[in-house]
Amino acid sequence: MRILSVDDQAENRYMMECLLQGHGYTVSSASNGSEALQLLESQEIACILSDILMPEMDGFELCRKVKTDSRYCHIPFIVFTATYTGPKDEKFALKIGASKFLRKPCESEVLLAILDEVVSHPEEIPGAPCPTPCPEEEVLKLYNERLINKIEQKMLQLEQEVHAHKKTEDILRQSETNYRRLFHSIRDALLVTDVHRRIINCNRAFGDLFGYSLEELVGQQTLVLYESEAQYHKMRTSLENLSDDSTQIFLIQFVTQSGRIFPGEVNLFRLYDDEENMTGYIGIIRDVTQRITAEKQQAELEAQLRQAQKMESIGRLAGGVAHDYNNMLSVILGYAQMALSKVDPGMQIHEFLQQIVDAAQRSSAMTRKLLGFARKQPVVPQVIDLNETVAGMLKVLQRMIGEEVQLVWQPQADLASVLIDPSQVDQILANLCVNARDSMPSGGKICIRTAMVSLNDALCLSHDQLQAGEYVLLTVSDEGGGIDPAIMQQMFEPFFTTKEEGQGTGLGLSTVYGIIQQNKGSIDVRSTLGEGSTISLYLPAHHAPTQTSTSALTAIQRGEGETILVVDDEAGILKTTSALLTGLGYTILATTRPTEAILLANTEPGGIQLLLADLVMPEMGGQELAKLLRSFYPNMKCLFMSGYAKETTQAPENERLGPCIQKPFSIDDLAAQVYATLRSS
Repeated sequence: MRILSVDDQAENRYMMECLLQGHGYTVSSASNGSEALQLLESQEIACILSDILMPEMDGFELCRKVKTDSRYCHIPFIVFTATYTGPKDEKFALKIGASKFLRKPCESEVLLAILDEVVSHPEEIPGAPCPTPCPEEEVLKLYNERLINKIEQKMLQLEQEVHAHKKTEDILRQSETNYRRLFHSIRDALLVTDVHRRIINCNRAFGDLFGYSLEELVGQQTLVLYESEAQYHKMRTSLENLSDDSTQIFLIQFVTQSGRIFPGEVNLFRLYDDEENMTGYIGIIRDVTQRITAEKQQAELEAQLRQAQKMESIGRLAGGVAHDYNNMLSVILGYAQMALSKVDPGMQIHEFLQQIVDAAQRSSAMTRKLLGFARKQPVVPQVIDLNETVAGMLKVLQRMIGEEVQLVWQPQADLASVLIDPSQVDQILANLCVNARDSMPSGGKICIRTAMVSLNDALCLSHDQLQAGEYVLLTVSDEGGGIDPAIMQQMFEPFFTTKEEGQGTGLGLSTVYGIIQQNKGSIDVRSTLGEGSTISLYLPAHHAPTQTSTSALTAIQRGEGETILVVDDEAGILKTTSALLTGLGYTILATTRPTEAILLANTEPGGIQLLLADLVMPEMGGQELAKLLRSFYPNMKCLFMSGYAKETTQAPENERLGPCIQKPFSIDDLAAQVYATLRSS
């Protein structure tokens, strides 16, 4: 069990190591609080035994940092001091989280007994394992009172010792050393002035902060330290209203010798002589630039978080709507295709039914766009004709940008294919066109072009991550006010936006950038203030035929009487799917409840060859149901259905017991997937 001993005196540390090691403890030592904090980061410490008066960081500050840090607050902290020995010191130490307060010198048996008690039963120590943090202002007040009280005590002691016997000179010299050590070990800047605000003394931290030496400041008015006379007079008003019981902390603008202006947090105290006459002031100054900056950054991050939460809520809503819509489309598409198969192609009703099927399939494409917005549509790269994909998006884009903006489409013929998820192209165009529209509040023209380009090694130097070769170029141009060069480097950063609060998320261009990077492309932005902008997207050319639906190329695969257990909590989908599979020659058992599905499986004499189940259902998901049924039918195959592929499921995609078919599905898709799953190894 390792004990951390913190003391600035080497002989004290050596004696403590000998004592503790002789009683079975492992000991690490530090000469001040800063060294102790470094050791805590690399070692497992069971208890901290610390002196108070130390350079760089004293014991009070060390205790406060340990007890306000979630990583270390459970560690018992024993104060072992010869300097701060008063009741108020003990009270303050316990208030900030110390477990025990011991005064030097102390009998070894007493120290070891207390140490054993603290280490063996930390939960019985008041404040363990993590005390409630004391408010910062109260800690600062109490801490400063202890320091000022100690300074006053030392000053009084020094005055008494000057007139004492010559034998006390050594004691006086040591006392002066302790005082200066205390004075200069305080990490905040300390300034001592007379009643007329003339500088008398300052500590090293003050010199480091303001850039002056004590010799340069002694006798000067404190006006030299303030950013302006207004700040100087503001402090004078504060001094006039200062009382001995004051706990007010002032925020003042100071200026250093080099001219740097910074906000300082000032805590003021009156100084008195032996006759209780006020002799001056002592001020504790802390540079709070970083804290104020952090508070501003925190406010900005909170605003960004709120915006992100709004977008997440909208995404969840869109995903839920798309999921339910897919369920309805599955019913519409299934019944329409079954009816279509029973009608002669020459009849007019055949054309009507075909229109229903086509509309359902187009609606399915719309839900994919919703799921893409909700970030729940899986990225499935396909070899596509970019011209066809863009052309299919034009009507949607025109509705998004409004009638006051003209949309011009200029495709290049014989364009090479590209490998990308079509829904990502939709996202790119939507984000770029909306941004272009916003840059033209009075209307204008947006031009979308495609072209083939060849990049050699020299040209690739200006495009990150690109290699020499052929690329398909997609450009979106506008006639807006252009992009300020000062923000050109930030425009693709997440949450960066130049729009007013509530009018932009700062996610549009970062989404475009991420998609292009994911597909091994590059983005080029050219803009002139007052003349508009052009964003060019380079996508690698893919010389391969575009993908075609396999269902259109193969005959419908029929079953051979295999028994399929269909489970879906949506009654409409259950009925449609059962009818489709029955028409394909399968024997169907169907239910909307997983618990009933288990009973059906147990009572089926011929066994179950395939489970077709929805991934997410109220009682249990399809994955969990499949695991239970596999205990009865080890050779049973599994096929899952889902409104979208990445919704919350009971198992990751790579751990599922079978493939997943996306809703809505056609007869061809269902037939092919069921046939393939039943005959898979």
